[in-house]
Parts: sequence; structure tokens; C-alpha cells
Amino acid sequence: MGLTMIGLIFILSFIGIVVLFVLRAFPLYNEKFQVIAAMNSAASQATESMQEREIAMSFLKSLQATTNIQRFTDRNLKEYVEVVKAGKKGEPKQLRVHFQATNVLAKDLNLMLAFDHSIPIRGIAADGGD
Repeated sequence: MGLTMIGLIFILSFIGIVVLFVLRAFPLYNEKFQVIAAMNSAASQATESMQEREIAMSFLKSLQATTNIQRFTDRNLKEYVEVVKAGKKGEPKQLRVHFQATNVLAKDLNLMLAFDHSIPIRGIAADGGD
């Protein structure tokens, strides 16, 4: 038949909940994609002569140049970023970034993004570099 006031309230409540969730989840996913872009930039700029710390600083500079993410600083970079040596000779090293980001959804309810991503560092094999 027709849409009653109760039906309208339910529909608007559902739309409001979905909008709230999207507004709270979007910053987490946006941060994830910005970190991946900075990782790709740092990995593509890495050379054989670069030390692990230089690769991590390249990641930090890429991140600071393109985003406003404040999580990573030169002091805490070692906690979140590492260059992982490959298991087999000839395989590339990996740039690994891991962190957790949270955003409040409601009073005692939080959304958490657990980020742990590795990408190969082009041009640096396991037996080269360091």
C-alpha cells in the first residue's frame, strides 16, 4: 500500500547507519591506499647501493610529500617499516609495512584496520644491497 511513518523512519535509520559507517571507514581505507602508493614509490626508487634505512626514509619522504598521515616519523619508522631479506638467493628483498589504525564508529565501538603488506623491491636481489 503506502509508506507509513514507521516504515519511513526505518528506511531513513538504515540509510543513516550506512552513511555513518562509510564516513568512519573511508579514512582507514584511504590511509591504506596512500601507504601502498608510497611503498610502490619507494620500492621503485631503490637501488643496489641503498641501505635499509635509506629505503625506509625514501618511503617516509614519499608518504610525507603526498599525504597528511602523521603516524610515521623518522623516530618510529623502525617499528612500522622493515626491509625483509628474501628466503632464496636471487629473489628480491621485500619492503614490509605493518601497523594498526582505528577509528571510532560509535561510543565504545571502533573500526580497526590491521595493515601488513609487503612488496618486492625492484632491482635489489637478496645477495645484493646492504
